[in-house]
Amino acid sequence: MSRFFLNGSIKGKQKQGMTTNNRNTRAFFEKVTDFVKKQEVTTTPDEKQYLWTKVEQEIASREHGRKLRIYASVATAAVLLGFAIWIESAGILEKSKSLNQVVSEISVPKQASDIILMVSDSDEIRIEKDTAIVNFADNGKITVNNEAIETKPTKSSAREKEEKYNQIIVPGGKRTMLTLSDSTKIWVNAGTRIIFPEEFKGTERRIFVDGEAYLEVTENKRKPFVVETPALFEIEVLGTAFNVCTYDELEFATVVLARGKVEVAGSGRQKKIMAPDQLLKIDAEGVLEEPIPVNAEDYISWTKGLMVIKSKPFSEVLKRLQIYFGVPLNIDPSLNESISGQLALKDDFEEVLLGLKNIVSFSYHEEEEGGYRIEKD
Repeated sequence: MSRFFLNGSIKGKQKQGMTTNNRNTRAFFEKVTDFVKKQEVTTTPDEKQYLWTKVEQEIASREHGRKLRIYASVATAAVLLGFAIWIESAGILEKSKSLNQVVSEISVPKQASDIILMVSDSDEIRIEKDTAIVNFADNGKITVNNEAIETKPTKSSAREKEEKYNQIIVPGGKRTMLTLSDSTKIWVNAGTRIIFPEEFKGTERRIFVDGEAYLEVTENKRKPFVVETPALFEIEVLGTAFNVCTYDELEFATVVLARGKVEVAGSGRQKKIMAPDQLLKIDAEGVLEEPIPVNAEDYISWTKGLMVIKSKPFSEVLKRLQIYFGVPLNIDPSLNESISGQLALKDDFEEVLLGLKNIVSFSYHEEEEGGYRIEKD
């Protein structure tokens, strides 16, 4: 293609050459557009229309402008479309589904008294026992309480690299120990939902936790482990052990580090790096407080069926028991005195209440619609 500039009006052969150039340019872009259409791209119709409109504007400007710079216009238009194709191939305009998208789209079974394991959103496995040990091996084999689980074969997809996700839902009064394909171990508390891939692809290992879980993450420096939450923060680790709690019923979400090191990212690009035996609170807006020293063992004692209480408001203890046992409680707001002690979570709920009466003076009775009324004596 010649490099030249035209000034003033266009006449004769110059105009004919210009028209030929326009046709050639249009033909070139149409071929490129046709090529893009044939590929497995994910650009939205609005984005494609916007890019094509920019190309047409470049061409139209040459036909009506008094000072036409043909080479510059064609080059600019080519760069625009070429850049769009590069963006598409690089996955910048639209990446493969993020974990947040998966969480919003994946189906959630109706509430039940059983532990529910959903494999690739097709198989629903119900576990009636109060506790379960679920293992996902790196070869794709699944066991529940040491029994192999047969799942339906998944349909082949045009996108073989697309990750497939599983989820586990643990109701009140039950707990689960989950081992992921990378050997990371997760103790899943009552009232918790976890979404995780069948296998970790790409440069990160990402899971979603809504509720409470204690994680012992297998170290892999080349592939960081990231926990996303519904509470406007996420946790990034390499290899460590920590507890994350995001129950809606509690005033704050918390992260407690048992060993290793984690980085917690909140809203507004806040970041906090935690050391062992520290607790970090996160409010409903994703604002991170400064980490404070604690005994991490007190916060992961639930994995052993115990609740360790150290100077906690009685109302907060009752809220936690409501979550753990899945029993609705109507709590008298005046029950706010601080208490300390230890509760066995393996006991029956009423047995736990009777144990608390040795520490605090209160009364309780069952309500007709279900649950209990807890009030001050």
